[in-house]
Amino acid sequence: MRRTAIKGLALVTAVGLSAAACSSSKSKSPSSTNTGSSSSGKVRTLVVEDKPVAAFTDDFNPFDSNSFTSQENARSLFYEPLYQFNTLNSSSAPIPWLASNYAWSDGNKTLTFTLKSGVKWSDGQPFTADDVAFTFKLLKDNKAANADGTPVPDTATASDPTTVVLKFSSPQAANFQGIANQIIVPKHKWESISDPAKAVVAGADTVGTGPYLMDKFTPQNITLKANPSFRDGEPAVKKISFPAYADNNAATLALANGDIDLTGNDINDVLNTFVAKSKDNHLFQTTAPYFPAANTVALLLNQKSKNAPALADVAVRKAISAALDRKSMATQCETDYELPASSSGGLTLPIDQKFLAPAQTNDLKPGPDADTVNTLLSGAGYTKNGSGKWTKNGATIKFTIIDPNSFTDYWCDAEAMVKQLNSVGFDVKDNGAFDYNSWNTAITTGNYDAALHWGQGGTPFQRLQFIMDSSLASDIGQTSAGDFGHYKSPAADAAITAFNGATSDADQVAALNTLQGLFSSDVPAVPVLYGAAWYEFSTANFTGWPTSDNPYINPSPRSQDYEYLILKLTPKP
Repeated sequence: MRRTAIKGLALVTAVGLSAAACSSSKSKSPSSTNTGSSSSGKVRTLVVEDKPVAAFTDDFNPFDSNSFTSQENARSLFYEPLYQFNTLNSSSAPIPWLASNYAWSDGNKTLTFTLKSGVKWSDGQPFTADDVAFTFKLLKDNKAANADGTPVPDTATASDPTTVVLKFSSPQAANFQGIANQIIVPKHKWESISDPAKAVVAGADTVGTGPYLMDKFTPQNITLKANPSFRDGEPAVKKISFPAYADNNAATLALANGDIDLTGNDINDVLNTFVAKSKDNHLFQTTAPYFPAANTVALLLNQKSKNAPALADVAVRKAISAALDRKSMATQCETDYELPASSSGGLTLPIDQKFLAPAQTNDLKPGPDADTVNTLLSGAGYTKNGSGKWTKNGATIKFTIIDPNSFTDYWCDAEAMVKQLNSVGFDVKDNGAFDYNSWNTAITTGNYDAALHWGQGGTPFQRLQFIMDSSLASDIGQTSAGDFGHYKSPAADAAITAFNGATSDADQVAALNTLQGLFSSDVPAVPVLYGAAWYEFSTANFTGWPTSDNPYINPSPRSQDYEYLILKLTPKP
């Protein structure tokens, strides 16, 4: 989920930053406040803040999106996946984790995993294929527990202790990342739990294969300790602290004061608010946009909206895209942390550059193109009325863009789009009177006209499938898993099927190019920006962080990535 922007502290932090510029360059050690440094014989504690939470509950259920492990992206510190993935590099190979090998067969409908031997759960019991088979059966039988939308097999069978076979009804090779990145839970602990999505699992009762164990719990701070029996040896980071902050302001002040080692927040004026505060404060890269791109932010257009029937017209959708000033939004609303989209094909650049179709390379202008708007709409039978609004059959091109005004950057973008579109004859307004839950419900149930929304992470195919796969959409009023614009194209569905069933790289490239071409010609959503993977870190206490010079994992807050990242860190002597 996108992080809510933190943009309310410029005046508060400016005074402190001015003072810092004239003071000693020595930084305050985030973890030395309560543990001291390793040179004094004490263990350095890694302090992590993922999102503001006023108080924690003692719930470590990985299938509950409101549990501590889910809220703070700490699930894989306890429960681990079969494979890890560096989503900053779409062409990088899967990283073996609980599994050592995999193989597809039966036309990519059967997936066989070979597991690492000798792995144990934290209570000493052996990790086996039965646990993997059980986890996938749990997801199949308990839809509410599958919050990540993991593709579930028809059957999951342990053929021996280190071999598990997943059989699907259709080819699933294109969804390998979603399958292999699923965290695994122990059968002997979960088989007696009747409702896994709602069960409360206390930290002291948590059993996993991961590198950490519960240490201490209070509503204001949760600490973890290294698992001494972790299969790859006890982690170098011996303790992790998750402090609770009531709101974004408190979290940002703590970050600026050097009390946090790792976080992923959208911070206004990040160079002055954070980087200039200490020589130990760093971002992924030293030049704009500072954060790696992780998804394509798009204006979703609901083609089945009863209030905005014009959005079903492809000429209107193309004209909306042509009218946008992406560069000004990137600069004024995103402070150049997110760059303007340059391809109409829907992929994310630069991480998907290898898969970018030639026809969709640099085909989006950074600024508005009023001439193209006029050509598209005039050609589709629209004329301007006395008020300068495009009309057809007496109706203007009227719709509402919804985005919570608490998403300060998205709300800025929405307001900018309204002005840009209305200036060339559209009839648009925005509505920010939504909290996250009501906004998300409106989009997923199809009760909206338009909304700016972050895109899908993962692979290039997953980004396009999320927007274009009509099988992901439900009837209006029912919750959809994707295709929130209710786009329906037999050609796109055929290309998705072809990609899923492809047996060669050439076949996959052909299907992906087809999807990019259809994204460009049909405009199921309008690419606007390349969404940032938010990430700030301090080198005061730990080294080994991913950077643009060493992009070994996507550092944006996500459970599996956080485990991989933390295991790469080394405490300073």
